[in-house]
Amino acid sequence: MKWMNVLKCILLLTIISGFHACQSGSKEEGFHLRIRLKEDVDCLQPIVSQTRSATQIEALIMFPLIEYNMDKIELTPLLVKAIPALFSSNDSSDVYASDILPEAVWDNGTAVTAADYAFSVKAALNPFIKNTNWKSTLKNIHDIRWNEADPKHLEVVVSKNYLLAKELSGNINVYPEYVYDPERIMQKYTIRDLLTKDSSSWTTAEWTGLQKFADQFQSADFCKKIISGCGPYRLTSWESGSKIILEKKKNWWGEKYASNQAMLQANPDKISYLIIPDEATAVLALKDGSVDICTDISPRQFEALRMDSSSKTKLQFFTPGIFQYNYIDFNTRTDILSDLNVRRALAYLVDIPSFIQNVMQGLAQQVVGPVHPSRSYYNQQLKPIVFSIDSALSLLQKSSWKDSDKDGILDKMIKGKHTKLSLNLMVSSDGGKKLALLLQEQAKKIGVEINPVNKDFSLILKDLNALNFDLVALNISQQPSLYDPFQNWHSSNAKAGGSNRCGFATPETDSLIQIIRTSATEDRRNQAYLRFQEVLYEAQPQIFLFSPKERLIASSRIQLEPSNRRPGYLENMVKER
Repeated sequence: MKWMNVLKCILLLTIISGFHACQSGSKEEGFHLRIRLKEDVDCLQPIVSQTRSATQIEALIMFPLIEYNMDKIELTPLLVKAIPALFSSNDSSDVYASDILPEAVWDNGTAVTAADYAFSVKAALNPFIKNTNWKSTLKNIHDIRWNEADPKHLEVVVSKNYLLAKELSGNINVYPEYVYDPERIMQKYTIRDLLTKDSSSWTTAEWTGLQKFADQFQSADFCKKIISGCGPYRLTSWESGSKIILEKKKNWWGEKYASNQAMLQANPDKISYLIIPDEATAVLALKDGSVDICTDISPRQFEALRMDSSSKTKLQFFTPGIFQYNYIDFNTRTDILSDLNVRRALAYLVDIPSFIQNVMQGLAQQVVGPVHPSRSYYNQQLKPIVFSIDSALSLLQKSSWKDSDKDGILDKMIKGKHTKLSLNLMVSSDGGKKLALLLQEQAKKIGVEINPVNKDFSLILKDLNALNFDLVALNISQQPSLYDPFQNWHSSNAKAGGSNRCGFATPETDSLIQIIRTSATEDRRNQAYLRFQEVLYEAQPQIFLFSPKERLIASSRIQLEPSNRRPGYLENMVKER
């Protein structure tokens, strides 16, 4: 019903415009920054949330001890006096020490301490926490030490030579224990026990305690109502599907450091995140001034706005690179896709340069693997696969695929069963849909049937976790830190619910991942990175597509410095002109 969609857009625009009319021009409220989000946030709780937009909001409420800065993408202190330094070492572990700023306090005036950092790690390691993404990295923390005589001195014991040791020592959102665990349940458990014990190793009382904490911690109240941290902003309003509002804290402890540490600035007095899924509505909101910052605009719309002469005085356009790559994942466990020749043939059928030019409007860079092309250890020796229908057909013929029943689709006998070369490709985004149609068109020319399946991403995620798929178009956002391939490529994660969804893993790749994670020298680590990329390139467990540029549009009324860090800007550093 198209008229219903039109009515929804008009209604949403009316609400947004009314919000703008009521809020703009008020000197009492100060600088009010308005940001468009394409989708609502699932939860404002870093350990629990799984939506990308949640991360940027959480970062303003719940600071980590250290964070990557916006310009050089280097770790910089936020809650500590200096970046954690190597304090001591033995054959199995390294100890990193830091001191939390004496002024750093929670909203009730009590001090941010090392005990809060330990609590944050323990909370993420609780076996009843549904989001397991943190655990593959946090398991490299052996212990966290502090004492009551000096509660702001923190020592984090991590695996020997672990490549993300400094990140584990401070780049974790810190939770106020008094808010999120008022009964101090997690104080009864050690990090070692949380890492090593399985369900049968706990007493009934211990297991019940862990479940009780997790149920409270993951509850709706702690996701959407009771949101607390030591950052400069607090949540004041959340209307699901409409808007999320943050307001700057009065007399925030970090103000005295802001002149010397840009990451501690808190320039907007109020930040409103407006949930506007529809792109046309978002563009109109930009044009009428009811939105100040907008990302997730399609490449074609972005370029059209940039070329529009009427936009030049009202809007600013930025295209910073971002740590992300897009790809088509293969389920290499299936009878068809376990064949390397089939996977490589499908890779030959995607005209990536044409897609970048015509769909992405040139705002992307082709890649050869999961390592971002800006990295010094990106393998420049690997050449992108060149679109070639003839090469694709030749590879399929080598694997004995032919159209034996003359129905236009290649087939062969696999394990005694007549099997057609027919594959489902799951997609959710507009770009993914266009990619699927492009692959379908080229594949049909040589007798390969590609069936695009449009699904909401939440449903795709369920199929992925159940390993119920052939092909799926996805993207991965990566951290600014050194690339750790463990979560997405290690054999231990190639299982239902794991993050190695394609299922590709070998003893060599597992060994290379271990070297990457624990090498004592940069040179040895980089050599392992290069070989790891080479193995993936040769095995083709994914079609590696491109790394996109961010498409960021901002009102001319604000001053914004773009960054390679997602989402391309930092709200608290935005200034009013």
